[in-house]
Amino acid sequence: MARENVTLMCYWNGRITNGAQGITYEGAVPKPTRVSYKTTHNQLLEKMYEITGFDRQLIKMKIICRYLACREFIPVPIADDESLDIVFDMARKPGTNCLELYLEREPASRDSQVNITTQTHVDNYVTTSVFNDNQIVVDGDKCNANSDTFLDPGPSDKSVLVLQDQHRSEAIWVGEDPGVLTCRQRLGTMMREWRLDHRIRHFVVEAGFYGVYRIGFIQLDWPLVTALVERWRQETHTFHFAVGESTITLQDVAVLLGLRIHGYPVTGSADLQWDDLCEELLGVRPDPSVLHGSTLKLRWLRGHFQCLPLDADVVTTQCYARAYILGLLGSLFADKSGSDVQLIFLPLLRDFKYVGKFSWGSAILAYLYRELCRASKKGASEVSGPLMLLQLWAWERLHIGRPERFVAQEQDPVVPDGEAVKNKVQVSEVEMVNQKTLPADPLGYRWRSPVIRRDNPQRALIFYRDQLDQQKYDQMIWQPYTSELLVSPIDVCVTDQHVWRTIAPLICFDIVEWHCPDRVLRQFGLKQGIPMQCDTEVRIHAIDRRGRHHCNWKAYHQQYIKLWASREKSIVTAEPEESTMDYHDPYMKWYRNITRRLITPLTQRPHKRIQPASGMSHLLSLTDIRITCTRVLQMIGEIRHLETVPAPTITMSPLSPSQANDMEGLPLLIAQMPNKTKSLSMRGRGGAKGRGRALGTQQKAMEPVITLQHSSPQVVVASLITPSQSNDIHIEEPSTLNLEGSVTPAESMHPLEGETTTEKVPLYTHYDYEESPCLTQVESSYVARHKKKPKFL
Repeated sequence: MARENVTLMCYWNGRITNGAQGITYEGAVPKPTRVSYKTTHNQLLEKMYEITGFDRQLIKMKIICRYLACREFIPVPIADDESLDIVFDMARKPGTNCLELYLEREPASRDSQVNITTQTHVDNYVTTSVFNDNQIVVDGDKCNANSDTFLDPGPSDKSVLVLQDQHRSEAIWVGEDPGVLTCRQRLGTMMREWRLDHRIRHFVVEAGFYGVYRIGFIQLDWPLVTALVERWRQETHTFHFAVGESTITLQDVAVLLGLRIHGYPVTGSADLQWDDLCEELLGVRPDPSVLHGSTLKLRWLRGHFQCLPLDADVVTTQCYARAYILGLLGSLFADKSGSDVQLIFLPLLRDFKYVGKFSWGSAILAYLYRELCRASKKGASEVSGPLMLLQLWAWERLHIGRPERFVAQEQDPVVPDGEAVKNKVQVSEVEMVNQKTLPADPLGYRWRSPVIRRDNPQRALIFYRDQLDQQKYDQMIWQPYTSELLVSPIDVCVTDQHVWRTIAPLICFDIVEWHCPDRVLRQFGLKQGIPMQCDTEVRIHAIDRRGRHHCNWKAYHQQYIKLWASREKSIVTAEPEESTMDYHDPYMKWYRNITRRLITPLTQRPHKRIQPASGMSHLLSLTDIRITCTRVLQMIGEIRHLETVPAPTITMSPLSPSQANDMEGLPLLIAQMPNKTKSLSMRGRGGAKGRGRALGTQQKAMEPVITLQHSSPQVVVASLITPSQSNDIHIEEPSTLNLEGSVTPAESMHPLEGETTTEKVPLYTHYDYEESPCLTQVESSYVARHKKKPKFL
């Protein structure tokens, strides 16, 4: 006999998860029930409300069945009678004892929605907000008013930042703050202990690394680097700031470091005998104790090539020049060991004329991108690479972390800040190389002067996070490289401008990272639109030299090398930017939905001297206050209070000159003041309690105020504002109406024909209170207490 009923195991108050056999439910105990196969969808829904006890007016329920398909359980929503019949067909199969139903709930939408439109003036912009039951639309940006999502830092649209759950900012938001990253760099030791001999200087110039040498060592600000890493996104290769996306481009590498960006890719084969290569190009075979695969100890390299012999020939001088350049490269391409140099760059230094034709700038940028991507993940504790470039870029473009420079007290570039004079190296003695002037210094060299930090002397990470969270539009310098700052148009800093905006892969042996200037067009003076969906190929982050010691990277990345060779064909273009982008630009509306808005958790306030203010600024904006109030009124079922009720109006006769004179000298009145607050002193006569109240006494009631609208000098229309209708705490001054009698120009008001002016005066005016039809019961009782004293108090 066929079964007429089916057993349902109902789950709620838990969550749906994926297991080895498909979906399952965790965190709840099932509630069994039995229904007929003839049950309709509406009847099943009523049954579920009865079992769970949910209020149908407040909760909208969604029923999901655990359905067996292709040896795996999948979720099947039950939304109508047809989907319910399909689920029942599975229950009729032999061997099926019951069905599992997962009940999900969400706030129900009300039938009678109240829409309220408001305008807010914020930072010279007018923000229009429309409030309804479950959603707030602010200038076209939709915001959920539910309590679970109101404090969500974003992104609301997860189509771009698809790896948010793996990002460092996610751990910070849930209270797992990893703290300041350890920054690995060796350029300080390199420049302090390894003097550049003037006899090898022209080899460094010819190879294109003289700009890096001139910049020398710059003390890293670890908290600033950490704050930038927290906003780096490997999905877009950009920093996500409050004002939009920004990133380090080929332009920044060329201008700040003076490195060539338009040339051959930095790549080659790793299948070499490294000890033989060192003997050939360095003139010395290293000991096995300092040579491990393709890594060589920097201390060995510096110890053997620190001082060039006085009688050195050309071959020996070239070996010492290669060693010095290799040391510079080891400092720029620093790994986390902090003590090794990669010999993989040594074959590229064979011919000095050929060395300068490589795109070292794009290789350094690729290396920095890779390190930023790795450090931005959860669990990362350190970062390495060309962090000097990152800090110089931040000092040029951002409003935070930028120190003040003492231009009049510049130091020698090879001496770090605070270093003793005895280690100072004289470089001004040689000003010519082969009868040619030394290359102009890159822009980053100007930060070699002594600096002082005023905004954040302790370099607190929480300060940098807070400042970036509340960043304003005028706190980002999109185009810092003005023509006055660039030395010469033929300098390497500006010669390759046509490839600054290329969309191409950046290559450095095993590393391939995409350059995406189309997302930061404002950095090139172009109008930024909504960018196309980009693919930075995050999967290639797993490719490195570990386990591939004999790989030919030129052949391995052949497809990307071809794309780099055609870089001049993929230049992004756009219209010039005529004005500063504002808050309501279509790009900004799109960006606010796809970005991570906040890094600092709003609910966490560490016990330190610096307390984040960004949370306060986000929570206490006028728009968010309205959102919060709307949400609270929805939760308690008092949405009716959001309805706008027009204020009552009354008509008064013009005041006589004596009445106008009585208004002069009238004390200020508080339009709205909470209970038990200090009120201003009032002078006058009357039989009410507390007459002659002194300043500082407590006022237990709030005084209503009349708003006067003058359409002509003879007709006055007043709308009564009760304390319940007033939302702002402000002080109103009594006005002197322009009637008969002489008044001063500052006190007079001459409404033009057809002009309407509004002013607020106290309720103490001369008219027949008892005959006024517009007074409420509360207002009438107030008047009744003063009708024996019609004059002003």
